[in-house]
Amino acid sequence: MYKLWKQIFKFGITGVVNTLVDFGIFNLLMLITGIYKGWPVFVFSAFSVAVAILNSYLMNRKWTFDSQEERVGLEMSRFLMVSVVGMFINSLMAAGVTALGSWAPVSMYLLPNIGKGLGAVFSATWNFLAYRYWVFRTDRSEPPPADEWEVVEPGLSTIIIPAYNEEKRLENRLHQLLQGLDFRAEIIVVDDGSRDGTLHLVKRLAGQFPSIRWISHENNRGKGAAVQTGVKAARGEYIIFTDADQSFTLAHIANIRKTLLDGHPIAIGSRDSAWGRSVQGESRLRRFLGRTFNLCVQTLLLYGIRDTQCGLKGFRWEEARDIFVRQRMEGFAFDVEILALARAMNYQIKPVPVQVASCTGSTVNPLISPLRMGLDVLRIKLGLILNTYELDTWTARWVPLATGSALFIAALLARLPWLWTVPRYIDELREVNLAYSIFLGTEWPLHNAGHDMGALHNYILAGIFKLFGPNILWPRLYVAVTAALTVVLIYRLGLRLYGRWAGLLAAGLLLTNGMHILVTHMAWGNCTTPLFFVLALLAMDNTRQRQSGFWLLATALLWAATLQTHSSVVIYILVAFVYAMSNEFYMMAKLRWTWYLGAVLVFLAGYSNMIYYNIVSAGGSIAWLGNKGYAMEHKPGLLSFIDNLEQMFIELIRSVSSDYSTHPHLWNYLTHPFFVLTILLLAWGCYLAIKKKQSLPVWMLVGGFLIMPWINARYAFYVTTRYIMPLILCAILLVSLAVVQLVGLIREKVKNPRQVTIPAVALAMVLVIAQFVPYYDYCKQAQPTNLSNQAALDVMSIVDAKDKDVKLVLVDKTLPLENQPLPDLLKIDRKPFILIPGDGVEPTSTDWPEALGKYQHKDILAIVSQNTYQHIKDQLSGAQAYPVSSLVAFPRPEDSPRIVYVLEIKGQ
Repeated sequence: MYKLWKQIFKFGITGVVNTLVDFGIFNLLMLITGIYKGWPVFVFSAFSVAVAILNSYLMNRKWTFDSQEERVGLEMSRFLMVSVVGMFINSLMAAGVTALGSWAPVSMYLLPNIGKGLGAVFSATWNFLAYRYWVFRTDRSEPPPADEWEVVEPGLSTIIIPAYNEEKRLENRLHQLLQGLDFRAEIIVVDDGSRDGTLHLVKRLAGQFPSIRWISHENNRGKGAAVQTGVKAARGEYIIFTDADQSFTLAHIANIRKTLLDGHPIAIGSRDSAWGRSVQGESRLRRFLGRTFNLCVQTLLLYGIRDTQCGLKGFRWEEARDIFVRQRMEGFAFDVEILALARAMNYQIKPVPVQVASCTGSTVNPLISPLRMGLDVLRIKLGLILNTYELDTWTARWVPLATGSALFIAALLARLPWLWTVPRYIDELREVNLAYSIFLGTEWPLHNAGHDMGALHNYILAGIFKLFGPNILWPRLYVAVTAALTVVLIYRLGLRLYGRWAGLLAAGLLLTNGMHILVTHMAWGNCTTPLFFVLALLAMDNTRQRQSGFWLLATALLWAATLQTHSSVVIYILVAFVYAMSNEFYMMAKLRWTWYLGAVLVFLAGYSNMIYYNIVSAGGSIAWLGNKGYAMEHKPGLLSFIDNLEQMFIELIRSVSSDYSTHPHLWNYLTHPFFVLTILLLAWGCYLAIKKKQSLPVWMLVGGFLIMPWINARYAFYVTTRYIMPLILCAILLVSLAVVQLVGLIREKVKNPRQVTIPAVALAMVLVIAQFVPYYDYCKQAQPTNLSNQAALDVMSIVDAKDKDVKLVLVDKTLPLENQPLPDLLKIDRKPFILIPGDGVEPTSTDWPEALGKYQHKDILAIVSQNTYQHIKDQLSGAQAYPVSSLVAFPRPEDSPRIVYVLEIKGQ
């Protein structure tokens, strides 16, 4: 107890220091920027907490908890995870209080500090408990010293037989082993609390044959516990456990032993025989349950191991000690646990084919046991995630996950400012309204608001509305989340294709890429295309690397999902199909043609809604595209192809280099150094990718440039740049490969490579951050002069504040808000409203007086333009007016603010 209070006291002192650092930086950022509310407060808080985290780690590790030096890597990984959770608790509390407490009589400057203080209390409680009982634990269990194990006899093999009520089968099994083994071995029978004569039988045979040893559990604990007991008592250099029946022959056991002698640390029997029976005489139910269970195990833990439950496994003594001392599962799931531990510790697992017959007398319940084992598999997965097994390899395995988490958080934070205000609402609200109709159950569409796209995006939005309630803030936040996930996936794809540093650089470049941020500020379906596109590329690479037909099916399904988001994806699907037929893919994947046929069927199933729609509508998508005049090329030909190709190339390079300047021709851009440098790096990256035989991004680029200019005629700035966003992702990957290769060449030329690495990393970070500057400047300029969205959201906040008193909202049809978002926002917010005058009716001077007279007995809100307000203000006795103003720069600049009035009118 004294130690606990001492740690609490030291933790409190550390917390005071951290709070001073945290609050000091937090308030300094608000003072410098002049921003005291909204999402920027979340960003400021996250940054200040991140700085305080470093101080917290150093003080808590060396002073509060007096941790051990050898655990620094493990502790750092855990500390970061706990601190990230604490950072979110702290930051969400700070931002939440400013958002929810605006009604309180507290100054704007004090309110975020109140939220920050509450966040500090909750996050400090979480941090202390997690630090003490997980991060800096000093009572961790260690493997027992070597002198507590049995002395190993070189060349000896130990055969362990777990036995529970095996009186009828065990004697024949032991005689078979005694008479048939042609190598020196001891046999250990572990009686697991049998209620029949098993223990008496074993004692009698052990008295007759010195090579038989026995151990008994007082109570039945499970097969896993019995095998673990036998392993700890084994004296053999090679340890094999097998079942008490005769399913596994002497030849099977000899093959396992030979595999161990050949240098493999672990050998396991594998009964898998493609799609046929793994056990002769096996029932259909057992086969189905086994296949289902193994599919779950492969998905969660042991990809590539098709038979984890085979009762014949062998280990070298050193590996057995490392694994079984950490084993916790006592039931049948222990097989999965020991193999998962082996893989986590980077031990090679060698499957040995065996063909066995089903034996009677099994005590395994085919229905209850799989359910228990399923729960155990989840416990194993959680244990590996949290490293409750105390694995030394855990830190390295957490690096990709920690990196991905950091990238996701940073990318999402970079996309939150101006998310709901820049750009202004265009026709994205049509798609949002369709999702809202799905949420209400009034529509079940086959396609999007645009007939060339599937309705996947709309159904996802409808699901979000179902989970969290309909709100206009969800659609853009959902797309921003998909954008942040795309940054993480680009890191994974770059890591797999070109190495860790190329993946990190590509993720960094995409994280702060202004074009990608602006595109994913819009709740269009094709703003989610990059996410599904990268997922499809990752699945395709997994197919090639793992030679897996199942991954090919997943690839087909992901391409179908990607095509659901926009019709232009058909270009990339054609490229992917051609690539799958190339030697680079086909010769490495080594898949039978039946898998390719299955992939086609899966793709058709995944896109079946659009196929059905086009059948019943006689090509409705094509007809709709033919009427879509603003982006399609209506006069395809060589000249139009060349012109479109030039524009497409310009926008690609502009997007990758974050060049916001606009010129009429390509040669004007060639005066920009970064534009030219990007072209050179892209060309070199293509060459390197082909040379490395990792050319999938190159295929996508080439295919896109050969096909898209024939059919698409618009590539201007960010709105239509989204059509080529998949190609922008590929270009960023290839540029990153070229930069990393260039740094590697320079490192080879100098005597001290570190002299190059540190400046190169620093320069890369500067370039990544510098990308954010033009985007920030653009949004900063747009915010005060294009506040159509902000005005609409401000109006909605007033409407929400009056929600209890107002029965009806009247909306002026002539509001000076582009694309008239208010009816859509009111609809999604479930506010009853009437448009004055109605749809399709031209406004007249008598519309509003008549409407006010009609609803004079109700408490209403009227949202009107400045002209309408001037016309009716004499009739508004006792009405409260709330003006909302905004300047506009697009499509043409205006000199004076435009005002929208929200009028609160009490019924007479």
